[in-house]
Amino acid sequence: MTPPRHSEELADAQATARPLTVLEPALWQRLNEASTASELATVWLALQCSMIPGATAGIVREATSNGFRLLAAWPDGHGEPVDLTATAELAVSEARAVARGANGAADTAPSVAYPVVIDGKTVAAIAVSMAISQPAHAKDELRGAIRQLQWGSAWLRDHMRRLRTEASSGKRDQSAATLDFIATVLEHESFKPAAMAAATELAIRFDCARVSIGFRRRGTTRLAAISHTAQFGRQMSLVRAVGSAMDEAIDQRASILYPIGADEAVAATAHRDLARMQHDGQIFTVPLFVVDTFVGAITFERGKDHAFDPETVRLLDVIATAIGPILEEKRRNDRWLVVKAAEAFGLQLKCLLGPGYVGRKLAVAGIVAACAFFAFATDTYRVNADAQIEGLERRAVVSAYDGYIQQANVRAGEMVKAGDTLATLEDRELSLERLRWATERQQRVFEHDRALASRQPATINVVKSQIDQADAQLRLIDEQIARTKLIAPFDGMVVSGDLSQRVGGSVSRGETLFEIAPLTDYRVVMQVDERQIASIEVGQTGEVVFTSLPEQGFGVTVTKVTPVSQSHEGKNLFQVEGALTRNSESLRPGMIGIAKINIGTEPLIAIWTRPMLDWLRLATWRWMP
Repeated sequence: MTPPRHSEELADAQATARPLTVLEPALWQRLNEASTASELATVWLALQCSMIPGATAGIVREATSNGFRLLAAWPDGHGEPVDLTATAELAVSEARAVARGANGAADTAPSVAYPVVIDGKTVAAIAVSMAISQPAHAKDELRGAIRQLQWGSAWLRDHMRRLRTEASSGKRDQSAATLDFIATVLEHESFKPAAMAAATELAIRFDCARVSIGFRRRGTTRLAAISHTAQFGRQMSLVRAVGSAMDEAIDQRASILYPIGADEAVAATAHRDLARMQHDGQIFTVPLFVVDTFVGAITFERGKDHAFDPETVRLLDVIATAIGPILEEKRRNDRWLVVKAAEAFGLQLKCLLGPGYVGRKLAVAGIVAACAFFAFATDTYRVNADAQIEGLERRAVVSAYDGYIQQANVRAGEMVKAGDTLATLEDRELSLERLRWATERQQRVFEHDRALASRQPATINVVKSQIDQADAQLRLIDEQIARTKLIAPFDGMVVSGDLSQRVGGSVSRGETLFEIAPLTDYRVVMQVDERQIASIEVGQTGEVVFTSLPEQGFGVTVTKVTPVSQSHEGKNLFQVEGALTRNSESLRPGMIGIAKINIGTEPLIAIWTRPMLDWLRLATWRWMP
């Protein structure tokens, strides 16, 4: 009896040798000749399933950008069983070979799956369902099937790697060719040389008899360049035929390859006429699409026996798509400035009057409404100025002689009545001086009486004069003593003067100690900028609002324009005086605010732009020669 280990090795050897007896030469030939991934996967899967004992169905799923899709199924028309799909997805998620149903579960058919990995990425998954002949050897049979898939997946992996390499190489070649043509176009600053260079390079690189480049103008395509031709007349029959072929492709918004296929639903009348002129040659026209408009086309011409292959057609389409916007940009930049402006205006007008562009329409409507408003809207032009209220009369209280302050009764801001004592100066020296003169007078009176008694006329006259002199001095001193009390001349408010901190201090004769303003009459002093003083005239009216009374305004009438300017904070200001049209108990001298003087009615836009226009006139005058 054969030992168990030897029997297992024999079974493995038989499982490996069995496919050699069932290989079908036709499948191997198809496998060698397969050109697409789907064809190779179909043949390969059939061979693999024939090599796996008990294989009942199989699928190959390919990775795409949106997941995995069915690439091949065996037997043909078998579809994609749900169980096999689940097994394949399990192998992809775990990134390793998997087996299901090895325990003989009734709800799961035995199946195996193996992921195909290239450069660390799963590119495909193979799943095969099996019918187990001996349940006791189910695991061995599934293990053998997985081994077979591992060995056989090299065919599939190598083919997919080759396809990827070819696709990547083709894309690199395509990108390199496209970049070369872009560089050729960008080497020239002007449109004409760039178009000529592009047409000639395309003709040489792709072995074309002629390459023509044209752009749309007023609904028709006009040729801008023909390869190997520096000048060409617009009335040439060939030029007209090429332009018609370009119009045909642009109007249908599709590339046209003539002769066209039997199943292509495109009109190619102009291409047919052009081909006849070239002895039934091959014509390929690619429209140039920029942003959202077809701006032109490129027409490639070859001889009768030199057809365009699909790869060349794709490459020409890519190159035309790449260089089209560059040529269009150069063409637009080479135009006259007047043409550019006219086209830009027409485009904006088309957008404005055509459908869509709601925001632009609303903006233009707003501008038109604003222009209409400013064309008819008027307002009162007013000159603004800083204003301060002052009493109409302002009386100064001064010191009558040199002295010292004895008492201060009021300070600035207090209300006083006529006759109130504002302050008192010391009168001690005056009192002593009065006492001296009083004593002197009394002595002279005694002398006068003695002279009368002794009847001395000469002495009487002298003493009488001395008595009169003493009386005069006493009257003078009494007057000075009376003036030691500073008295308010009328009812009003002390607007300046505070002697409370100077008690005992000296004052000089004529020094202003207090200023008093009445509360019945006021004037408004306004500081007007020199740029606006020319608009101010006596008699103009306005309004003034004070900082302390912002809720009410007071009418003011200009009474005087002072022709002397004062410099303040870098500005020249003229003082304008005005009279209030009404008084208020809330007003106090010294209040500041803003005054607005009415000049006249003017257009609103003129009022708003006056400062800017004045500055512009002055700047223009300054820089004029």
